[in-house]
Amino acid sequence: MIKVLLVNLPSGRAPTDYPPVAISRVIEGLRPELGCDAAFYNIDLLRPAFDQIKKKVRLDNPQVIGFSAILTPTYKYLKELSLFLKKEFPDVIQVLGGEMGVIYKLILKNSAVDFCVIGQSEPAFSALLGTLRENDFSASDKSLFSGIKGLAYLDKGGAFFTGEETREEPVRQINYELLSRFTDIGHYIHDVSGPYYRDRFNPGEINDFFSLLDPDNLRKRLATVFASKGCVGRCTFCHRYFRGYRVMDPEQVMDSIRHITARHNIGVLLFQEENFGSNPAVTAKITGFLKQNGLNWAATAVRAKTVNEETLKAWKESGCVNINFGIESCSQKMLDVMEKGVRVEDNLNALRLCNKHRVATIISLVIGMPGETDDTIEETIANLARVIPDDISLVYEISINFFQAVPGTQGYEFAKNMGLIGASPEEEEEYIESLHEAAANEISHYLNFTDYEKEEVLYWKDYIFLELFSAYLRKHGILNVLKRKKANRFYYAAVYGIFPKKIRKLLLKYYTILKYYKVSGLLDLLRRKLFFKKPEVYSKIDRSLRLINKDFDDGKLCPISKK
Repeated sequence: MIKVLLVNLPSGRAPTDYPPVAISRVIEGLRPELGCDAAFYNIDLLRPAFDQIKKKVRLDNPQVIGFSAILTPTYKYLKELSLFLKKEFPDVIQVLGGEMGVIYKLILKNSAVDFCVIGQSEPAFSALLGTLRENDFSASDKSLFSGIKGLAYLDKGGAFFTGEETREEPVRQINYELLSRFTDIGHYIHDVSGPYYRDRFNPGEINDFFSLLDPDNLRKRLATVFASKGCVGRCTFCHRYFRGYRVMDPEQVMDSIRHITARHNIGVLLFQEENFGSNPAVTAKITGFLKQNGLNWAATAVRAKTVNEETLKAWKESGCVNINFGIESCSQKMLDVMEKGVRVEDNLNALRLCNKHRVATIISLVIGMPGETDDTIEETIANLARVIPDDISLVYEISINFFQAVPGTQGYEFAKNMGLIGASPEEEEEYIESLHEAAANEISHYLNFTDYEKEEVLYWKDYIFLELFSAYLRKHGILNVLKRKKANRFYYAAVYGIFPKKIRKLLLKYYTILKYYKVSGLLDLLRRKLFFKKPEVYSKIDRSLRLINKDFDDGKLCPISKK
C-alpha cells in the first residue's frame, strides 16, 4: 500500500470558497492497482502552524506528500513548508502539482520538492507513485523517471522536464462525498443567503440580488459544479498551464447535479469554471435540465462573445441569476494588448443583454497593463457608462484589479524583457516571493507598466468606481438611489459628483496619493516629476504582448537589463 498525504496551499490571506476540485480529481485519478491510501489535509481552510502540520504528517506517516498549488504567489509559503518538512521527515518524497509548476526550475532548486507534476496531474502522478513503489520510494536514480511524461526533477545539477503529457484524461466532476472524509465541506456548500454572495455584492444591494432567485431556492443551499475544463482564450495576463478547452459529458454532469441536489438540498448551482458555455449544444442540454428541475444557477466566467439574445433569454428561463464576464477593459487598444479576442461592442452587448433579461453581473476590470493611459481609462469609463442598467432594482457591481505579472503569462515574460523583473534566478525568485499574499486590488505588488509614476496610477481604481457610480446617480436620480440603496459608495459618489470633472479628478488623484503615500511620498513624487521626466515607453503599445515578446525572441527588440 502507498500512503499519500495531499495538501492544498493557502491561495490568499483568507481561505478560498473555491472547492478543492484538484485534490478530488487527483485522488479519484489514482490507478486502483496502486492500492493507494490517500488522505487530504486542508491547509488552505485550517491555516495550521507548521508544528501542527508536522503532527499531522507524523500521524499519517505518508511515503509521499503532494502539494497542490494554484497560484505562484504561494511560492514563498511552499518553499518554507517544504524545507521544514524535509528537515523533519527526510525520507518522505515531496511532489508538487498545479499551476505553480510553471516555475519548476525555481521550485526544484530552492525548495525540498523532489518532483513537479506539470500539466495533467492524474496520469503523471500515478506513474510516479508506481515507479517509486517499485524502487522502495527512493528517488536517487532519476533515470528511472525519465519515461514519465509531465514530470520535472533535478538531474545532474539541473532541472529536467520529461515533456508534456498529451493523453487526455476524462474531466472529473468534484466529489464532495470523497472530500467530506477529510474536510468540512460546509465551507463550500452552504446556505444560499450565506457568505458567498454577501462577500461579492454590496450589503446595500444584496436583497436586490436575492430577489432574482426562486423563493424556495433562496431557503436552500448552493454548491459548485463543473461542466468543462480550460478556456478557448489566450489572454496575455492569464496564468494557465492547462491548454485547450474540454467539455464534460452532459449526462454525467446531470447525474452529478441530481446526486448533489438531492443529498445536500441544493437550490443554486455555481459553474465555477474558466469558460462556461463555449460549447452551445452541451450547454443547452445542461441548462434545459436545470430548467426542468427548477434550479437557479450562475456562471462565474463566460466569454462576452458566447452570449446573444437567444442565449441569454434561454439561460434566464432556465434559472440563471448571475453571469460574470471577463470584461477587463472597454478600450479596444487595451483589449488588443490583452489579446482578449473581443471588440468593445461585444463586451457592451453582453452587459446590455444581462440588464435586459435581469441577470446580475459583476463587471471585472484589469487596469495598468502595458499601454494603459489616462485616455484608455477614460474610454473604459465612457463605454461602461453607456450600459448602466435601466432597472434600478438590478444590482450594480464592479470589481477592479491591478495587472499582476505572474509566471506563465505573456505579461510576466514582457516584464522580464523590459527589465522590470531581473533575469537571474535570484532576482526572479525575489520578485515571486514579493507576491506572497499580495492582493490584486492593491497597488503594492504592481510593476509599473505605464509612463506615469506609480503613485499617479493608484487613483485609477477609485476614479473608475466613482465616475461610474456618479453616472449611475445621474441616470436614476440621486435621491431615488440614496433612498433605495443604502450603500456608502453612492453617498461618496454623490459628494464626488458635485465638482466639475477636471477638478474632481485632480482632487481624487492627489487625495489618493496623500492617503497612501503620505506627505513625504507626495513631495518625492513632485521632485521626480520636476527633475526626472520619464521617457515614453509603454503608452504607445497597442498590440498583443505575445507579439511583442516574439519580437524580443526573434531579436527584433533588445531586452532591457533590470534597472
